[in-house]
Amino acid sequence: MSPRLAGACIAVLRRDLVLAWRRRSDIAMPVLYALIVTMLFPFALGPEDSLLQRIAGGVILVTILLAMLLALDAMFASDIEDGSLEQLMLAPQPLALMLGMKILAHWLTTALPLIVIAPLLAAMLHLPAAVIPVLLLALLLVTPLISLFGGVLVALTAGTRRSGMLLALMLLPLCVPALIFAAGAVAAAQQGLPWLAPISWLAAVLVLAVVLAPLACAAALRIALDC
Repeated sequence: MSPRLAGACIAVLRRDLVLAWRRRSDIAMPVLYALIVTMLFPFALGPEDSLLQRIAGGVILVTILLAMLLALDAMFASDIEDGSLEQLMLAPQPLALMLGMKILAHWLTTALPLIVIAPLLAAMLHLPAAVIPVLLLALLLVTPLISLFGGVLVALTAGTRRSGMLLALMLLPLCVPALIFAAGAVAAAQQGLPWLAPISWLAAVLVLAVVLAPLACAAALRIALDC
């Protein structure tokens, strides 16, 4: 990568992070949502440790997925409104790479805070401490997939008003296999079984998504904006 292209990538990433920091309430909203939803499960199901431990992995994974959906609709919204996305499409730098930086910024501002509080969510559901590293590793692989798949779908619906429900309906079927593998790894770790196989599958899918999703996102955005 040339120094000029690397500088452009860093500039796009820094711009999105600065804009996200100015809207800190938007960063806090998914975190508060995940905390509240996880807190309600012991009240709804009772304080029985064995039951909470059995469902803890799946509950945390699904809660974080739904929390990320809250911020997904706004991934390119401000760029479309102020016209900066059209300028980015006309820039000499590869559009797919620039959009990849925007997706990375979305993951850093939305998913990373959720991963940071994941041990707290696990403690609320009495997940064994030995299983928490497996849960964090699964989240480090699943959440980028959600951001990458979501970026493609957001690009497809760019310019559509109130596309939040449409995004959720399209994204959930794509994320179900990844959630199954991640929950399977956590459940295997709880039972003392080998858990590396589902994690390896998630890693392989993530590598493919990192390569292909920005290209698909750029193509979808050109189609949606007729550029």
